[in-house]
Amino acid sequence: MDPNLAIRESAIRHCRLLSLRWGEGVPYEELARGFPHEGRWIKLVGPQGVFKPKEMTDGALTLLSTLASTYEDEHLDGDEVLYDYAPPQREYENVGLKRVAALGRSVILLKQVKAKPKPEYMVFAPVALMGFDDVARKVRLNLGPAAQETLGIPSPAPSVFSKQYAETIAKARLHQAHFRRETLLAYGHRCCICELRERPLLDAAHIVPDRLPEGIPTVKNGMAMCPSHHRAYDQSILLVGEDYRVKVQRERLDHVDTDATKRMIVDFDGKTIWLPKDEASRPAPEFLRRKIDFVA
Repeated sequence: MDPNLAIRESAIRHCRLLSLRWGEGVPYEELARGFPHEGRWIKLVGPQGVFKPKEMTDGALTLLSTLASTYEDEHLDGDEVLYDYAPPQREYENVGLKRVAALGRSVILLKQVKAKPKPEYMVFAPVALMGFDDVARKVRLNLGPAAQETLGIPSPAPSVFSKQYAETIAKARLHQAHFRRETLLAYGHRCCICELRERPLLDAAHIVPDRLPEGIPTVKNGMAMCPSHHRAYDQSILLVGEDYRVKVQRERLDHVDTDATKRMIVDFDGKTIWLPKDEASRPAPEFLRRKIDFVA
């Protein structure tokens, strides 16, 4: 195999694993560690947006995009996005991108979803280079699931956020990352039920389900939860009332004969959830009421 292609595939594999571990927000420090290839570590990111490790000669490996002010500003067409050329003084980077495209090879796009001091990036890997506009100085990227399961690692399953935001997979993932980031931040990166504080294990749970039109992606319609309590909440085995107390549907657990499983849920019945200090970020009573009405 071409050494360049082998390095590229190692980088894509590593990024897919990072995305599976961290979800929609991979800490920059994880990306800055680089990736392993044949017993050594190779850099994945650099000071510029278009980055090529010194070990590669075929062209850029990584494209880094800073945090956009609004998600509506994304230049999306289906699963495609436009990425700015490197400036004229680094025209060689654009030439390298064109060479990668001519070879039919993919790149990695790192889209910033959390600002400094501890930035996080959503990982798209692999990403296809679809075309170049030398007048507008933009390259067209395809972020869709075409990316190929050839590396034996599945792409993280994107969530369809609501009808309003379900136009494309890429846009849904960007909104999901924003929702998770804001929700976990509001809850101090802890499960509101059991107070687990392992951030990679935490989800942003919708109160009103995102499949409903009113299931909007705002912090007031979300709660930070560990996977177990998130699943119990989505299945309405565990609910949260307008008084912020946990309500367990005990009859739903009658068939469970494992005490540990029951304790994981039942022990929190009647307890008040951990709430954000900022009252404006707390669950909206109308959303909590809507969830319970939906179950009833």
